[in-house]
Amino acid sequence: MHLTMFFTQILHTGQIALCAYGAYVSYIAIRNLQQYEETSKKAAKYSGEAEHQLHKTRTTQASGAVCILASLVAAVTLTVAPNSLPTFVKFGISPAALVVTLFVRAHVSNFWKGKAKVPFVDGYNEAIQKTGELLQILEYLEYTWAGTALASGLVGY
Repeated sequence: MHLTMFFTQILHTGQIALCAYGAYVSYIAIRNLQQYEETSKKAAKYSGEAEHQLHKTRTTQASGAVCILASLVAAVTLTVAPNSLPTFVKFGISPAALVVTLFVRAHVSNFWKGKAKVPFVDGYNEAIQKTGELLQILEYLEYTWAGTALASGLVGY
């Protein structure tokens, strides 16, 4: 096995671990936010801004979770069976995953970066903290997707 191929496989294995942890963090954030779902729905009936905030909360959390899941599937596929993929798919997955992860992280960050913790609302505060952790995980995934895109583009699988 060529050294660069070994490096790429190590990065994909790291991506699998990052995605597993990211899925756990995302689950906690979503679970904590669901505690306030009914209250948020009631507020959304009377306030356009509350409705907008509820929509953005749902879409940002969902996009983060879907990105983590897609990265997990891609990393597992590229680790376990890269040679079973058509060449254009094999070499296109890492750059595509990088672009998707960049956009998702920006989408999530743009909404959540200004959110302040609220006294006595522990579940919401933990969701903010876990969303911050998710953003960090997405950033690490960006670095690894950039590394695997570069390595596979230069040397191949």
